[in-house]
Parts: sequence; C-alpha cells; structure tokens
Amino acid sequence: MLALGVFAFEDGLLVALGQPGEPIGWRSWLWVLLDLSIPAQVIAALATLRQRDRLEAELVAAAHRDPLTGLPNRTGFTEAASAALAAVARVGRPVVGAMLDIDHFKAINDGWGHAAGDAVLREVATAMRGVLRPGDVLARVGGEEFALLLLGVDTEAAQHLLERLRAVAAMVPHPGAPERRVTLSAGLAPVQGLGLAALENGLRSADGALYAAKAAGRNRVMLAG
Repeated sequence: MLALGVFAFEDGLLVALGQPGEPIGWRSWLWVLLDLSIPAQVIAALATLRQRDRLEAELVAAAHRDPLTGLPNRTGFTEAASAALAAVARVGRPVVGAMLDIDHFKAINDGWGHAAGDAVLREVATAMRGVLRPGDVLARVGGEEFALLLLGVDTEAAQHLLERLRAVAAMVPHPGAPERRVTLSAGLAPVQGLGLAALENGLRSADGALYAAKAAGRNRVMLAG
C-alpha cells in the first residue's frame, strides 16, 4: 500500500509539472498535495494497526498475569501448567505440585498498611523466582498464596527446593522491625497422572499439607500424607 501511494505521488507530480515551459496551475499543485497525502494516510493506518495489536497483546498479558508481582495469576498458572505437563508427558518425568503461603500476612497489612504488604509480596515473589529453575511454574493465586509446579523432581528433591524458597523468603525484611523476617509455610504433593484433573488433585493435596504446616506452627514445609 505504501508503494502504491509513492507511485501515485510520483504520477501526480509528473502531471502537475507538465511540459517544460508550461505554467503550473493551482489545480496541478492541488493534485500533488492529494497524491502526497496517500502515503501519509497509509503510514498513519499502519501505525494505528500496530498500536492496536500492541494494546491487544497487553490486554491478553494482563488477563494472565498478576500486576503486583509480575507472576502468572490463576488463569496464567493453569495455562502454563498445562503446557508444562504436556511437555513432561513425552518423557515420563515426575511432577510435584506445591502451595505456599506467607505467614501472618494479615498482621502485616493490618499493622503496617497495604503498601507494606504489597512490598513484601513483590519482594517474596522476586526472591522465589530467583531460586526456581527454567520450566518451573510459579504463580500468585490468592492474596498471599502461591502455587508452584516443579518438573522432573521427586518429592524429596522438591522438599529441598521448597526449603530454599523458605530461606530466601526469610531474607525479605519485615516492615515491623529489622530483626523480624518474613516466613513461608508450604505443602507439597506428587501430581499423579497428567492433565488438569491430575494437577488439581495434586494441588488439593498440597493445600491440605499447607494447612497442616500452619497448624504445626508455620514456617515449615510439609509433604501430603
């Protein structure tokens, strides 16, 4: 379209200039201006289309991502986990699901404000993301709750990895006092089988283990069953 506009402008320019020695009338200049506007209109239309495509991509990303932490939200986790499970299905590797929760997060929000709570969420998410391996899927699925899918590890290796997550979370400063630290509780369970039904069952078991970890005093990792 842009090339057609350039050709139209060139043709209009030749018509407007006419033969040597002939006067150039105002109508000829008007045709030149009209022909010149065609490439400009094409460029503007292309820019509008690019901007529309960019906005659509941003809206799709926003629907799948938590704006506070930058992690996938529940919808994004389901999609990423489905793709990950399909990948491990081809090689038959084990999969472990985990649920994690920031301990006493309500007390942080109530005692030091939601801005402090948001800062803790962002820093904990960043710290955990730095520990995980490529292919692992971490998402924020609730207020202070995170879901995690670990690929190619058994429950023992997964427990070691979750202990590392707990350790890096403890490095996040608590808004209340320098000597206090943020702690995590976590539950994990193997994902038996493939597909979303197997994932949901595994995460349900991991969630039960998470509640058991909290009941046992928090700041610990527990295996389902």
